[in-house]
Amino acid sequence: MKGKKCFALCLAALLLLCSACGGGSSANMAAGDTAASSAASVEYGSSGGTGMDMELYQPAAPQESQSAAVGEDGGSSVYQNSSAKLIRRAELSIQTTQFDQAAQSLQELVEQYGGYFERSSVYGGSYRDVNAQRSGEYVVRIPVEKYQAFLSASGDLGYVTQLTESSEDVGEQYYDTESRLKTQRTKQERLLELLEKAETMEDIISLENALSEVEYQIEQYTSTLNRYDALIGFSTFTIYLNEVSKVTQEVGETASLGSRMAAGFKASLEGLVTGSQELLVWVSYNAVALVILAAAVAIGGTIGYRKWKKTTTPKQKPEDSE
Repeated sequence: MKGKKCFALCLAALLLLCSACGGGSSANMAAGDTAASSAASVEYGSSGGTGMDMELYQPAAPQESQSAAVGEDGGSSVYQNSSAKLIRRAELSIQTTQFDQAAQSLQELVEQYGGYFERSSVYGGSYRDVNAQRSGEYVVRIPVEKYQAFLSASGDLGYVTQLTESSEDVGEQYYDTESRLKTQRTKQERLLELLEKAETMEDIISLENALSEVEYQIEQYTSTLNRYDALIGFSTFTIYLNEVSKVTQEVGETASLGSRMAAGFKASLEGLVTGSQELLVWVSYNAVALVILAAAVAIGGTIGYRKWKKTTTPKQKPEDSE
C-alpha cells in the first residue's frame, strides 16, 4: 500500500512539474509575441505589390539581431548573427513583348538554379479574344544561397517595372518552438517510464491520456519547425509577367519643355497610327456585316427617296393635257 501511495505522489509531482514547465514556456512565447518586427525591406518602383506573407507567427526578432548593408552589386543584403533565421522574399513586375519566350526563359532559370514552381497562372489571350494581352503570375522557390544570382538573372526576362525585396528574422520564434519541442519530448520520456511502473488501470489510463496530449504537441511543434526550415532554406520569388505591344520609357516631369512636347507629339502620332490600324483590323473582322448593313441602307434610302418624290410631284389636270 505504501508503494502505491509513493507512486501516486510521484505521479502528482511529475504532473505539477510538467505543468509548470508548460506554463513557463507559454509565458516565454507571450513575451516573444510583444517583440517588435524586424523585417528589413528594400523597394523599387511606384508601389508595393501583393506579398506572399507566411504568418506562422506574427512577431519577429528584436532589431539588434540584424543590421542592413549594401552589397557590392548595389543590391540590398542583410547581415545577421549566427543565431538569426532569415526568410527572404522578392516580388518583380516585368513587361515583355515576347511573352512565350520570357516564360520559357523563366522555366529554364528556375531549373538552372535548383528551384521549383510553387504556383503558376497565365491569364488572357485566346481564340475568342485575339486582341487580349497575356499576363502570368509565378511563385518560385529558390535555394537561399542562390537568391542574389537568381534575382539578377530574372531581370533579363524583360523590362522590370517594379522590384520589392524583404527579409524577416524568425530566429526568436524558431528557437522558442525548438525549446518547446525539447520540453515535450522530455515529458514524453518521463511519462513512458511511469507507464512501465503503473499497476492500476486508473493510473494507466491517466498516463496514456497525458501521453496522447504530449504526442499531439510534439507533432505540432515539429510541423512548425519543418515549415520554418522550408521558408528559411528556400527564398520566395513572386514574378508578374505582363505582355505589352511595345516597351516605352516616358519622359519625366523634370525633363525640359522641348523634350516633353516632342514626347507628346510622338505619342499623339503613334496613337493616331495605332488607332488607324485598329480600325482597319476591326473593319476586316466585320467586313461581311458592314457590307450587309451598307446594302440595307442603300435599299432603304432608294425606297424612301422614291416615296418622297412621288408625294412631292404635283398631279396634272385632264384639261391641261388637252
